Amino acid sequence: MIFKNCLNIFAAYLIVCFASVTSGMAEEINPQRLLEQLDDNLWANKKFISGRLIIDNGRKIRTLTQDSWMEGATRSYSHYKSPAREKGTKMLKIGGKLWMYTPRTDRKILIAGHLLRQSMMGSDLSYEDMMEDHKLSQAYVATLERFEEIEGVRCAVLHLQAHDKKTTYQTRKAWINPISKIVLKEERFAKSGKILKRILYKDYKKIDDRLFPHTMVFKDMLKENTQTTYKFDVIDFDVEIPARYFSQSILKR
Repeated sequence: MIFKNCLNIFAAYLIVCFASVTSGMAEEINPQRLLEQLDDNLWANKKFISGRLIIDNGRKIRTLTQDSWMEGATRSYSHYKSPAREKGTKMLKIGGKLWMYTPRTDRKILIAGHLLRQSMMGSDLSYEDMMEDHKLSQAYVATLERFEEIEGVRCAVLHLQAHDKKTTYQTRKAWINPISKIVLKEERFAKSGKILKRILYKDYKKIDDRLFPHTMVFKDMLKENTQTTYKFDVIDFDVEIPARYFSQSILKR
């Protein structure tokens, strides 16, 4: 009986301690600063990524391989290497413009207006999503909504509201581990408040002095039975990028 009472007292002590720590964490978290720390992990002025885009449309699964070079928030170039149908396809972003080149037609097209909201190569990403590579802490104001567990990790759920009305997603929610400063889940919303995209960030690995996800799972919430997984096989930060990669002259065979 004495042993059982001791266990009960110890359990109550742990509950009180956990509640105290949780309460203290809520008081100490600065949402905007946490978003800045997340950017420190995810964002780099120059980076190279080689990866696989695994597209599951509910009927079949196909895999695209690509190399991408990014500089700042305004310039990126992607070259698709496989499968045969997409091999040689290229995408170039300069400022607020996005061009796509396909070797089958041997021509480039400017993707603008309503075309930006269309599915990119049948995936759960839109062309607008491809344009998204800015620092969240500069584009959004963060407020703390609540705490929530994801796979045993207690996350701060941040509500993000865009500064600029021209920003693609006016509202986002991000589930961030306040200790490791990594995001585990994100939701993106339409102006009406309807959820459009859900993204899971997985397989974090240490690269230099940052933690970076090696898998991102995209779900278009307006579609049924679809999912797109982006796996990063090679990630390099602060790389030298040839100037010709950010010129329209690269958009040819």
